[in-house]
Order: sequence, then C-alpha cells, then structure tokens
Amino acid sequence: MDKAAIKAFVQNTLRCGCPEEVFQHIACEAVKDLSGTGILHKINIGNRLLVYVLPVGSSDSLKELLPRYVSIGRTERDSSGFNRFRLVLTADDTEPIQEIAEDIFMRINRDDKVHLHILPKNTIPTF
Repeated sequence: MDKAAIKAFVQNTLRCGCPEEVFQHIACEAVKDLSGTGILHKINIGNRLLVYVLPVGSSDSLKELLPRYVSIGRTERDSSGFNRFRLVLTADDTEPIQEIAEDIFMRINRDDKVHLHILPKNTIPTF
C-alpha cells in the first residue's frame, strides 16, 4: 500500500480538507464487492474519514448497488465513529454512469456527511 499516493488521492482528487495529523493513520482493505465479482477498497483516514472505492462495469448495476453501498457506508461510518463517508465509483469511461449515478444518489436518504465521487480508473492509485 502506497500511503503517500492514497494521501495525495484523498487530499487532491477527493478534495478532503482534513487536518494533516489525520493522515498519520492510513489503512486500506480489499474486500469482495456485493456482486462477488469485483473488489471494493475500504480506506480509513485517521479514523475520521471512510472511503469506499468501487469499480463499476455498467450503469445497469447502479440502481441496486448505489443505494446499498451508501447505506452500508453510512452505517459503518456511524458505528465506527467516522466523521464522513465518501463513495468513489470508478470506471474506464465515466460518462455513461455519471448522470445515472448522480440521479440515484440525489434520491437516496443520506446526510451532508455522505459524498459521491465518480472518477476514471486512471485517477485511482494502486492500493
């Protein structure tokens, strides 16, 4: 795990404004995604920020997966005492999923401490 790359990704790409001391603890865990076919990366930044990075193959799966991941991430955020949760969807081509994901996200029961990012795979560091 390249902690410097993860820190740069969180600060620069996700625009996290966490204080510098939060970045003294960075942990990353790879787990199977809900479909069982891919890998979800869970990133813990200083026990304050929780980030899920999820590859998306097509927009078809978003209607089911996006609400579930927001709910799971929010529950983990709250039960583990994190301040914020960010769900990062990655794809080779983000254009087909951008509008659909944002529309679904806007209709989900969430709070202002849950954020969605849709990014090209080439902007994601190697975990």
